[in-house]
Amino acid sequence: MEPRIRLYRPGDEAAAAQVAVAGFEQSIRQHYSAEGVAAFLAYIFPASIAERQQNGCQMAVAELDGDIVGVVELRDFEHVSMLFVLPEFQCCGIARRLLARMVSLQKKVRPEVKQLTVFAAPGAVEAYRHLGFLPDGAERAEAGIRFFPMKMELK
Repeated sequence: MEPRIRLYRPGDEAAAAQVAVAGFEQSIRQHYSAEGVAAFLAYIFPASIAERQQNGCQMAVAELDGDIVGVVELRDFEHVSMLFVLPEFQCCGIARRLLARMVSLQKKVRPEVKQLTVFAAPGAVEAYRHLGFLPDGAERAEAGIRFFPMKMELK
């Protein structure tokens, strides 16, 4: 069964946070210092997600049988600030569909934006490469969070 891709609605933040935590625990936590883990968990706290949706971020979710199984969040339709799919649903095209939904919306809302950026965690670089992102600089670390800058040109 195909998940339904829809825009965030108030009340989605707890389920979105659960999806992010599952992805974080699976492939990201081991790459972060204690400071980075704390910063990331604060970022995906449900109240933080809800607040960002009122302040320049847009989220889409993948819903299957009423459960959220994937999330993507863009800041100002320019930067992927979050992209997670529950581990048991990875490699099924959900991340690609989530990203495509947001790019479609971005083209209507901010057609002048010609590329998306992301700060990919070390464990997510290959997934982003598979989605069409290319490296855009050397690995960096801020507040204990390690990442590789990447970008994708929009057509």
